[in-house]
Amino acid sequence: MDLKAKLQAIANEQGMTFKELAAHADMNENGLHDKFRRNSLTVKDLCKLLEALGLELAFVPLRKS
Repeated sequence: MDLKAKLQAIANEQGMTFKELAAHADMNENGLHDKFRRNSLTVKDLCKLLEALGLELAFVPLRKS
């Protein structure tokens, strides 16, 4: 699953459309689609989307087996 599909799935679980997610993140839906298409989504953009979903970006060490 790619990042866009994962974000859409989380939004859907929360009863939110992709358009609503974009609006909650103060983004334009078409512009957001374009960022994914061009692979130009920034960390700042991702953080805004995650915040709109009630999540945050975190760096977690890998578990060593």
